[in-house]
Amino acid sequence: MNCEGYLINNFIPWEKLLEDLQYMPNEIKQHVHLILEILYASHKRERPHDEIFIENSLIKIETCIDRTWETLNSGYWKDVSIEYRYSYSLCSIVKVILLEISSKLKSNISKLEESALNLGIIQQIDKGILLGAPLPNSPQLLTDLASKINHLCDSTEFPGKDTMPLDCKKIFADEKSINDALLPGFLPIHRYNEPSMEFFYKNIFLLKVPALIEGSIKHWKALQLWQNMEYLTKIAGNRTVPVEIGSRYTEDDWSQRLLTLSEFLKTYVLNKNDETGYLAQHQLFEQIPELKNDFTIPDYCSFSDNEDVDEEPDINAWFGPANTISPLHFDPKNNLLCQVFGLKRVILYPPEDTEYLYPYDTRLLDNTAQVDPGNPDYEKWPAFKKAKGIICLLNPGEILFIPPKWWHHVTSLTPSFSISFWWT
Repeated sequence: MNCEGYLINNFIPWEKLLEDLQYMPNEIKQHVHLILEILYASHKRERPHDEIFIENSLIKIETCIDRTWETLNSGYWKDVSIEYRYSYSLCSIVKVILLEISSKLKSNISKLEESALNLGIIQQIDKGILLGAPLPNSPQLLTDLASKINHLCDSTEFPGKDTMPLDCKKIFADEKSINDALLPGFLPIHRYNEPSMEFFYKNIFLLKVPALIEGSIKHWKALQLWQNMEYLTKIAGNRTVPVEIGSRYTEDDWSQRLLTLSEFLKTYVLNKNDETGYLAQHQLFEQIPELKNDFTIPDYCSFSDNEDVDEEPDINAWFGPANTISPLHFDPKNNLLCQVFGLKRVILYPPEDTEYLYPYDTRLLDNTAQVDPGNPDYEKWPAFKKAKGIICLLNPGEILFIPPKWWHHVTSLTPSFSISFWWT
């Protein structure tokens, strides 16, 4: 595949990028502005680029990216100034432009070199999406660039592609593991088969009670297509995603790592690994819109607790091997947890049991309990004996409605892919 000059010639909105420079911090802007002005002038007049200028500009823009990276990774993410996130996005775009020009200036570039370059372009765009912020004048630019280049670049060209199949049709938990998963002392969750909109609203949504729903997403193409790891690799194997490393986010061994989806599959899903890798609570479908074609937002999300709010739900992906765990926690929004493939065990407690669950007293974890309901320590947490939990196994094609403030603990019993829809 030859995508030399493709992005520059078809998708770079030069004037808008120059306007977006005003939102960057001055320490970065002065360097990026000069590079972008010269690149635009050469492009507009169809003049050849100076190879030395391109090489020096790549060094400068990489320095700007490193400086911005340091700021983004200092302190709490929510406290990072938005201008540095804009900076990371714009610097990523300029680097992509420089990389494409650099490849055009080279003669006799090999297929392997071209593949490595294309992969580097996609990875830089994804970092811009994950760490940057949508630019005010071209908010969809990074996402569109990634889709265009990924569509043209066959994933088989890139190193690291794993062709080992994961036959999800054969993924199941044996009878013993299912029996072990269904812990004693819990009540079952009420189960409904394709409840009508009226029934869901009156008997589930308004009452704010958990419910298992069968049949309502049976039309999703994802239920079949995503069982094929080669399909997911073809669509998204080259894309960089944030992977949680460690047993659970409350433990000291927890960290995050940026990997391509192919690397994630090979390292943590297709093969056994002593450490756990989990693609958790990630807005994968905003990053890779092509995957949105394989599912639809459930109609039940159309009901709202706030008539003044008319927003699309937050859609998150949860993809990983067996034994991934989301510790006992609650969310402030309504949640439809939809199972694409695999089997999960979910334990829930009502908001009124909060005092028995020993929430952490830190600001970052005050929605998370210290108790592990799968292996409780009653000597350490004696009041937990008073909590009244309910339990279910979430099978492929099923939806679990989790009302706001309901505590839930989720364990993957097999390799698993879930989609959650959060809304108010």
